Amino acid sequence: MDTNLAPDIASRAASLHASAIVIDGSIVVEQTDSHFTRARAGGVTAINHTVPEPYASLQSSLIQVNRFKAWVASHPGDALIATCIADIHEAKRSGKEAIILGPQDTEMIGLDLDLIGTFHDLGIRIMQLTYQRQNWIGTGCGEAEDSGITKYGREFIRHMNERGIVVDVSHAGQKSTVQAMEASSKPIMITHSFCATLSPHIRAKSDDTIRELGRHGGVMGITGLSPYLYHPDAPTKQPDIARFVEHVKHVVDLAGINSVAIGLDYDETFTPEKRAEGARKHGPLLGTWPWPERRCKTLDNASGMPNITVGLLAAGFSDEDVLKILGGNWLRVMAASWS
Repeated sequence: MDTNLAPDIASRAASLHASAIVIDGSIVVEQTDSHFTRARAGGVTAINHTVPEPYASLQSSLIQVNRFKAWVASHPGDALIATCIADIHEAKRSGKEAIILGPQDTEMIGLDLDLIGTFHDLGIRIMQLTYQRQNWIGTGCGEAEDSGITKYGREFIRHMNERGIVVDVSHAGQKSTVQAMEASSKPIMITHSFCATLSPHIRAKSDDTIRELGRHGGVMGITGLSPYLYHPDAPTKQPDIARFVEHVKHVVDLAGINSVAIGLDYDETFTPEKRAEGARKHGPLLGTWPWPERRCKTLDNASGMPNITVGLLAAGFSDEDVLKILGGNWLRVMAASWS
């Protein structure tokens, strides 16, 4: 990134990033060797990969999970499936990438709570309660009215807590998000979102929601997508790392340094055609940004992760705080559930 950091601070950023456990809270992996090339260039230790895709049937979900696990198994020198905290530390030690399996909804489970155990056995360790729409558990952010977490949803969350699957509410409505925090006996995740005060959007979280997140010990990952980090007073201006850091600082101001992390929300398989298809299904969540500007400047893919470290140091964050944001905060919440 463009910065006026002194050479000694630039060197400090490189050293700090190399030593850190760097975790991306949300990504869709392109199942090619190019994925590993980008992740290594960015110093990425672990990721939360969306599998199965939203709204997949039970049969399709089982197929997608097993196919992805088979792909990871075919790359033993590059990656491992992370089902415990030790796996992430092993990935850092060995130079591999730890991949956490984390679907973005629960509709494949429906009303059969026993299937939570089935998906845990398959390796699922993070699960988003609802995508855009209302389901048996709660309300997605795409609904006009948010009725909150249902009675069944509270039972569902209890089963997730008992099994050791982290609750994710990135796409939930504000009321459902806060009620999920209240229902969970373990800290929750908002794996990929941003601040409504800075960039108003149905996918953003309000100040009150972010404050509650801090009170309940949870963590929110900040996305790197331009339509989510946009400047309201300059809506066509492509966001940069400084804008990303503004969202980080806003969460810190509201909820504390232990409540913010990185969740870029990048789909490596995304194409203009898929964006148009998604708009037809879910509405224009990602806007109509010029394709080359759809992501934050100097953070077009995982290889740009070191620029986040530079940006955080340039903004005055301490080394300790940067390590928390890069991955330490995610580790704390995962350990609370996975142990």
